[in-house]
Amino acid sequence: MFEEGDTNSDFFDARDTFVGLQGRFGTARVGFFDTPMKKVRSRTDFFGDKIGDARNIVAGGGVNLDKRFRNGIHYQSPVLNNLIFDLHYSTNDATGSTTENENDAVSSAVTYQADGLTVILAYERQNQLDNAQGQAVAAQSGIRLGTRYKLNEQWQLAAFYQQSSNFNGGDRDAWGFGVGYKLGEYNLAAQYYQAGKADNAQSDATMLALGVDRALGKSLNFYLALALTDNADNANFNVSAGGHGKRLTISPGADPMAISFGTIYKF
Repeated sequence: MFEEGDTNSDFFDARDTFVGLQGRFGTARVGFFDTPMKKVRSRTDFFGDKIGDARNIVAGGGVNLDKRFRNGIHYQSPVLNNLIFDLHYSTNDATGSTTENENDAVSSAVTYQADGLTVILAYERQNQLDNAQGQAVAAQSGIRLGTRYKLNEQWQLAAFYQQSSNFNGGDRDAWGFGVGYKLGEYNLAAQYYQAGKADNAQSDATMLALGVDRALGKSLNFYLALALTDNADNANFNVSAGGHGKRLTISPGADPMAISFGTIYKF
């Protein structure tokens, strides 16, 4: 069903699929699509869907705050004094029917936009089913704060902070910043991200990404990216996970590095 998505599909139902209404009241829709929490990362990430994608750090270590809710209901307000409010609820964030909504979830955000500045604050809570012994399982939750600022036609800056609780591995903070510079026909970018320690000692990691791309018209883009991750002894954060087709298998303590050259064509 379109509102539950199919993450193993090669067709459109693995991506955002929904029906809705839009008007002066705002936007209301139902289906399977990105949460407001996920969009904080996507709007501050200079390497989205490439090696060096911020998800290598912020969605590593068992954290999952970059989701599309199944059975989602979403409302987005119109712009009110440069502010936009989002509320996204899932009655059951799993496939199949249920008689109770113990597996429900909520994601919310407030966005400020003015004069080239975007600031987003988001909160998400994913309630969990009882375990096999019938015991309650703590809800997984997170907070994100992201900002992106266009200084002028050449420079852009971005910063990101995340706090997550009760995911696999325990509570963890992550943060990062990036910079973009337009040099003639080329766009240069760099970003640095760090994941703090969770419940296990030596479970932190850092990632550095550098890249350049050039657009040939509105549809065709060529890019070159270099990324490397430095893992502590008990960490196995990736460098090519999250959006990039080829994913490496990382042993604890290993420090992956990748170079990627590619092209993107938008139909």
